Amino acid sequence: MAALGLSRGCFRTWQVAALSDHIRAGVAICWMATVKGLMTPGNNQTRGQSCFTMVHPGLSNHLDYPDVASLACPKPMLFYNDLQDALFPVPSVKEAYAKMGAVWESQGAGDRLETRLRDVPHEFNAEMQEAA
Repeated sequence: MAALGLSRGCFRTWQVAALSDHIRAGVAICWMATVKGLMTPGNNQTRGQSCFTMVHPGLSNHLDYPDVASLACPKPMLFYNDLQDALFPVPSVKEAYAKMGAVWESQGAGDRLETRLRDVPHEFNAEMQEAA
């Protein structure tokens, strides 16, 4: 069984892939960055959209989002974020992807993690769906 999600569904996808042996692969679209990168003035997480991170109270004191997503290693995972997506600052996405990549590489599973930044807004268009 695989999991696929866009936006909030992406947030759920990488969490369920990390926490359930029932999920054998995941496609996570438009929801990955570091906590620090998202807690910037004007970002959704500072405008009342951080409640979803409170589902696991105190977790961000110990683990960052890419740390949690990396619990899915060595499962095959595809992550897309979008360069025109104002919700996820590109430097923070790149930092998260690098952290996750290091985990997959350290476990000899680097070929099972694919991360992509596409020059589109917050979307999962037909081309992206076909590639997934």
